[in-house]
Amino acid sequence: MVNVKCKNGFLIENKLLFGFETADPKYVNLALEPGDDMRYEKLEYALVDYPGEYDIQWIVIDCFLGANNKLNYIITLDTKKIWIIQSADVLDLDEVGEVNIWLYQDDKIANKIDQLELEWEQQKLMQENE
Repeated sequence: MVNVKCKNGFLIENKLLFGFETADPKYVNLALEPGDDMRYEKLEYALVDYPGEYDIQWIVIDCFLGANNKLNYIITLDTKKIWIIQSADVLDLDEVGEVNIWLYQDDKIANKIDQLELEWEQQKLMQENE
């Protein structure tokens, strides 16, 4: 189980902020969709909003673009490997490998994980009013 709190998005392990309304400089901010290709100004906070591999504050983040312009993340944090998945098409990537936990919002993702008989724990990200 991963520690997730609903606070201006989903605060994961008190280090990552996914699906934020406004970026928070106390955390590594993970966007739902890609941002601009080129930034001309330096941000005052850590932001991942473009596919690629990142190493931020001792957290390794692999970001993949999936269907419907959604970003998906494989995060290596301490001894945990967490996949935040928004689009089922990325489940076909070789990078899926061994993951400790799948975080998702859409039940269709959980169904696809089950259909592919992928192991590991699943945890649904839900707003507090759900």
